[in-house]
Amino acid sequence: MGAAMGKAVHEVPARDVHDYFGKPITDFSKSHPSSPYDFLKPEEVPAEVILFKIALETLVEAKNFDPYIFVAKLIQWLESTQVYRYLNPTLLNVLKALREGEPPEEVYYKTASIDAIVHTVAMGMFHYDYPTLAAEGAKLMALVLARGKEVEEGSQVIGAATALFIEGEFDLSDPEERKRFIDEVIDSCPELEEGKKYLERVKEALDRNLKLEEAIRFFGNGEYIWESLPLSLYLTLRDIRYPQRAFLNAVNAYGEYGGATADIGFLVGAWIGAYWGVEVYPPQWVERVEFAKELQELAEKLYEILTS
Repeated sequence: MGAAMGKAVHEVPARDVHDYFGKPITDFSKSHPSSPYDFLKPEEVPAEVILFKIALETLVEAKNFDPYIFVAKLIQWLESTQVYRYLNPTLLNVLKALREGEPPEEVYYKTASIDAIVHTVAMGMFHYDYPTLAAEGAKLMALVLARGKEVEEGSQVIGAATALFIEGEFDLSDPEERKRFIDEVIDSCPELEEGKKYLERVKEALDRNLKLEEAIRFFGNGEYIWESLPLSLYLTLRDIRYPQRAFLNAVNAYGEYGGATADIGFLVGAWIGAYWGVEVYPPQWVERVEFAKELQELAEKLYEILTS
């Protein structure tokens, strides 16, 4: 849902957003002509959500994460669609190479783009009761398609944070609990090195209670993992008591030079839903977004598997 709304202004500078829409995004909207997603309908989702859906399908089918099933499903999708919804070129090239049977060591490319790892939210859902396993599993899931230190560490943060939001053991209305939440994310990611300093910056931003524009300047909001990921975590934690405000800030997290609003919207939307439940969103949003029914059914099946 966050990705579907955020794609309307993805990579579009704030001035162009204001000139075209006249106001911030508050619903599904036709994308700005400069958005790479301008060919999609308002309720349609970017490729990152397709990857997330396929990750959930893999977990439900295998009752665990099987990279071979995951890749097979991705290749099936690659072969059955004519429009790749602006899939990260690095990931698309890897998929094409894997389809042709090229040796893995010859097809992987390093990337530091957030859209290479947002689908690992699925692993946080799968290991919601064990954040460390969620971090390790998210890294494994990300490395199926991408390489790079940022990919390894960023996916761990996404997996652990997602699990902790679902687990719900933190009273995030308490400012000190929010910082303790971040400490727990760090502790759940034993291989975290560079990422630690960026998560510490989230605590600093929380202490300063930065507004959206200030937070964008503080973290950055581009596709670089250590811009959009800490910004997403900050926006979620800062306004956790006001979930719709956090969500709308995320899909409107464009700056002077644009921003990765589809990815930021995806993460904040997922984390808000993980903490509060899907009921926190207006029904018309939930029901209208593409694949809504399928994603809810997959989430329910996954929960049944984990609790049976």
